[in-house]
Amino acid sequence: MQHEARRRKFLFMLEPAFRSRLLEAFDAMPRQLRAAAQWVLDNPRDVALLSMREQAKLAGVNPASMTRLAQRMGFSGYEGLRDLHAQTLRRGETEFSGKAEALVARRRQSGDGALAFDLAETLERHMAALCRPEALDAVKGAATALAAAGSIYVLGYRSSYPVACHFAYVYGLAGGSVRLLDGPGGTGPDALREAKKGDALLAVSVKPYTRAAVELADYALAMGLEIVAITDSVVSPLVARARAAVIVPTESPSFFHTMAPAFAVAETLAAMLAASAGEPALEAVRAMERQFQSLSTHIRGRQIP
Repeated sequence: MQHEARRRKFLFMLEPAFRSRLLEAFDAMPRQLRAAAQWVLDNPRDVALLSMREQAKLAGVNPASMTRLAQRMGFSGYEGLRDLHAQTLRRGETEFSGKAEALVARRRQSGDGALAFDLAETLERHMAALCRPEALDAVKGAATALAAAGSIYVLGYRSSYPVACHFAYVYGLAGGSVRLLDGPGGTGPDALREAKKGDALLAVSVKPYTRAAVELADYALAMGLEIVAITDSVVSPLVARARAAVIVPTESPSFFHTMAPAFAVAETLAAMLAASAGEPALEAVRAMERQFQSLSTHIRGRQIP
């Protein structure tokens, strides 16, 4: 019993150190091992719960790559790596039980109702994850970096574009100096000609990462802009370039990844920046309301347009 207690204490202390070592070793790994490592970093619960073969399939590598990754990180085999994550998972039983309840409920249901429930439950877990202290600290760090900027340029391609657009729209309503890098014929990045040192680029990108987003982040860095990222992995190419990064989950039962957590972070950042601006933001919102009223922008009650 005492031996087992000491072993669990050792694993508890080892887990954060393991993630740090894995991140440090990531760039030097062969391609297959990097894919396996990214799976381990992004899916700690599944590392503890699924078989090695299931994990290899989901990671898109062969089982031998999972074993080689574990051995490279100092374990005799993959079971040692799984055991490390299992001990961590047992200390967080509320997360585990919530997922187990969802699985039971999905088994009892059928058809569209079961799918709708699965999607809703997944989003509920994702939003709960954004309330954890480490996630809130990341959001606060991103807001601090953006608040210090003279102007904020916002970037997002494909599924990340609506998130970037929403942030720029909401923060702009509060008088924020913000510019969405969007334009016909690929002219969006032209606006960066006006950027100067002390400005910031808010870059939104999730797997599969868009090449243009990474290249523009590099360009902005060379111009002296601070990079703030909303992305989905600690090994996302944006994280290494960012002063501050918020990692959002994108896992979904749908065939397409979910962007709902990224939207939530974008809305939170816009609200925090507006609140920190104080009176200028209040005046901008009042001016917005006066304009909307003058132009009859919105239908009120049962009013017929």
